[in-house]
Amino acid sequence: MIITVTGVIMVSYFDESSKDQRQSKPEEKARIKIDEMLKRAGWDVISRNEYSDMNNACAVTEGLLKGNLEADYVLFVGGKAVGILEAKRAENKLDTAVAEQAQGYSAGVPEWYQTWQKPLPFVFLSNGEILLFRDMRQEEVTYTRLPQMYTPKELVTMADIDAEYAALPALPPVGEKGLRQCQYDAIHSIELSFKQGKNKALISLATGAGKTFTACTLTYRQLTYTRVRRVLFLVDRNNLGRQAEGEFCQYRLTENGDVFNSLYAVCRLKTLEEARSAQVVVSTIQRLFSVLTGQPLFADDEEEEAEQAALFGDDEPEEEVELPDELFLPPDFFDLIIVDECHRSIYGKWQRVLNYFRSAKMVGLTATPTPEAEAFFDRNFASNYTFEDSVRDGVNVPPRIYRIKTKVTESGGQIRSGEKVNKKSKLTGAVREVKEEEQKYTSTQLDRSVINKEQIRTVVQAFKDSIYTALYPDRYPDWHFIPKTLFFAKSDSHADHIIEQIKKVFAVEFPEEKIPDHFVTKITYSAGNTNELIRDFRNKKEFRIAVTVTLVATGTDVKPLECVVFMRDVASAVLYTQMKGRGCRRIGDDILQSVTPNAAGKDCFYIIDAVGVTEHEHMIPGVEGGEGGQPPQPVPSLQRLLELLAHGNVGDDALMLLAGYLAKCLNKGDESDVREWGEIAGISLKDFVGRLTEALQPDSCVSADGRPETASNSLPPYTDINEPNTERKVLISELINNPSARQKILEINAGFIKILLPGEDELTYTGFGKEEAQTYIEAFETYMKDHKDDVEALRIIYNEEKIPITRAMLEDLQTKLLKADAMYKPQYIWQNYKIFKADNSVVPLESKDEREALTNLIQIARYVYGKTGTLVSPVRGYKQGFNLYAGQQQRPLTEEQRQLLEVIARYIVQNGAVTNTEIFDNLGSSYAMGLVQTFKRENVDTELRKLSVFILTDYTKVS
Repeated sequence: MIITVTGVIMVSYFDESSKDQRQSKPEEKARIKIDEMLKRAGWDVISRNEYSDMNNACAVTEGLLKGNLEADYVLFVGGKAVGILEAKRAENKLDTAVAEQAQGYSAGVPEWYQTWQKPLPFVFLSNGEILLFRDMRQEEVTYTRLPQMYTPKELVTMADIDAEYAALPALPPVGEKGLRQCQYDAIHSIELSFKQGKNKALISLATGAGKTFTACTLTYRQLTYTRVRRVLFLVDRNNLGRQAEGEFCQYRLTENGDVFNSLYAVCRLKTLEEARSAQVVVSTIQRLFSVLTGQPLFADDEEEEAEQAALFGDDEPEEEVELPDELFLPPDFFDLIIVDECHRSIYGKWQRVLNYFRSAKMVGLTATPTPEAEAFFDRNFASNYTFEDSVRDGVNVPPRIYRIKTKVTESGGQIRSGEKVNKKSKLTGAVREVKEEEQKYTSTQLDRSVINKEQIRTVVQAFKDSIYTALYPDRYPDWHFIPKTLFFAKSDSHADHIIEQIKKVFAVEFPEEKIPDHFVTKITYSAGNTNELIRDFRNKKEFRIAVTVTLVATGTDVKPLECVVFMRDVASAVLYTQMKGRGCRRIGDDILQSVTPNAAGKDCFYIIDAVGVTEHEHMIPGVEGGEGGQPPQPVPSLQRLLELLAHGNVGDDALMLLAGYLAKCLNKGDESDVREWGEIAGISLKDFVGRLTEALQPDSCVSADGRPETASNSLPPYTDINEPNTERKVLISELINNPSARQKILEINAGFIKILLPGEDELTYTGFGKEEAQTYIEAFETYMKDHKDDVEALRIIYNEEKIPITRAMLEDLQTKLLKADAMYKPQYIWQNYKIFKADNSVVPLESKDEREALTNLIQIARYVYGKTGTLVSPVRGYKQGFNLYAGQQQRPLTEEQRQLLEVIARYIVQNGAVTNTEIFDNLGSSYAMGLVQTFKRENVDTELRKLSVFILTDYTKVS
């Protein structure tokens, strides 16, 4: 029986480049071709010692058989042997003897091999040029010639193997056209977890390491090679959903290079019909809940809810959603659920939605795993690839911290008596002008309850002043193309104030002091189409500064972003890591220059810390738990509590919660607002809270045997909502039965923002942090000391040899430094020494020539090795050095010679020692010929050597 070949040619999913050089085998060349053939078809080629459960489909070389025989390749799928491939040298004709040998091998597998069938059903013969195949279950002995190797899936189908993961091929290779190593490791571990019967797993990959691409690869493999038929990709925000949908639609790491959405239907969830017809459904948890329960949901509800939760979450606890009896999707609708940004708190309010789909396998993706996320995914870590790992591997660029301090930011400020203030309600947005009594405000109140526009202006001005001086001194100062910058604000209104000051501060750099239309824009839930705004920020040249609260804090990919400005403090380590991670994405120089034309490249990003966020410990949230490790019952917001109380839910717990809310209002509310509430309610808030607290206070009594007991409070017991409960209702009547009092207490609870007109502040410090500089310098000096003998320029400097240090030597040193750490650029090294030393031993690089001199590396090395006590550029004062050199000559220089050598000295002090040939190439023939004519050909190299050594060594050592 002739087998019809049904396989497809693999062109992009599997590696074609790996070549296992088996020097000891005579069929070496054939083996190389056979290895490539197997890998193209999705087989791992491994040795016997490498075999484990981690391998999916694999060809084990020199597989051991009975009688100590060895098969060239034993093929395994799903952990069991399924075939033999016998390899011969190219000139071998693959005759009957070869076939009989291979067929004997198929029957000779040892008992300790797991097999799908004995003898093994499939036999292949190949000499690297020809591939023959026989199914041993058929009576026909004729071999079929194949155009390419069968894939694992094809063999599993032919063998009628019913095992969920048997058809999984080898993973795509690590490399430029395949996976990153961290992605490869993560998918390997996930698939092993599934094979081991675990239904939940957590992938921790640093921001920028490609979590979504990893998810696309995992999804493709599960849909193509396992029983998975529908996948839910759960995202945190709508804009991240669009981003994820785009990545799925562009994904091409498939068997034949077809784009993913040409093979499987991908949709962002809108209707039941779409979900039923798609293999990949992308959705937020809110939208999934909406479709599951048949409720409407507007497009931007998720964004608004997420941002409001970030702003007011502490004050307004969320209630867990309830699932009604009638649901519109079955619990087995999804086979696999991938939860992106799984560190977010979807496991509290929304956990019932996830748990409803209890039969699905679940994978969490995050750059910042929390204890809560670890617990939800059964602490099954499939990978843990940190930000430090990503910087080391060149996936991301490292941060540098630039600190801005102002008097008000650090110590708070004062509102003077009678000063005019705009008072804005956080609840209603209503603004009225008031005259305040004298009061102080703390730095923590700044931009939350007090807006000082002068403080915002001072910070923005300090940032602007640093752009082309401290941060990017090597860039041409074009204000149209400042580095793309993201400001983090405390609230939507705070964002508006920041934009107002940015426009004022930067306007002076533009014609008629008018800032370009799209120079700065807000990206918050209230700003319109956030997806379009993020896309514009990523791609448009004219959009330079974005101001956000939380919408661009997680998951959003804006690779050209180079500065992240914190104007809000962050306590959570998870949120802080996510926020600063927006700037770490690596980007190609040409792509960066397409949106920031005056940039050379991105080898770091800057955290502009205006609030001290980089200077304190950040909190890792614990797993909140009640009995049995279950999450605690959610607490209703004050607004919801008032509604419950109005409907007669007046039990002890509800009244005690009300007392707690009102006590907080009494403590944090302005005296004028608390007084106004008393006027509306007819009782002071203090008296109301006191009366409520006293009524809830348990009475003490004595038992019959004389022991003290605690009795219930003085209120009649609450047994049922349908009872009158009159005394309890009367207790809170002044609040519950007075709509104006209810509205006012909600206003006090939400708080007010006082906007100072105009306010005052002053700058107290700008610069890089000393602690960061110390860490940087220690690492750099370790490298310099470790390589003082194996880098030519360093060896010469360390040993103080009188050898000219050439441009080639310095370029080699710079290349090695940048390979060790992208931050080891001379300017960055210089800046960090200036911060770390904080004395006059480090002379700043001021002119363009000083900043760009390659010879700065010589001075840095001397400084590190203690050969000089001052770090100063060779460019500074080189003319004086040249004059000393000219004056030391035994014979006087002619004016022509002096002018000629002075030009060359300037070149040397910038670039290193040179030959006459280099002068010809870089300064032109007139200088090269001039040297020959004035010093004679045989003296030129000696003169250049003497000049180079004096300028770069003798003079700079003593100057």
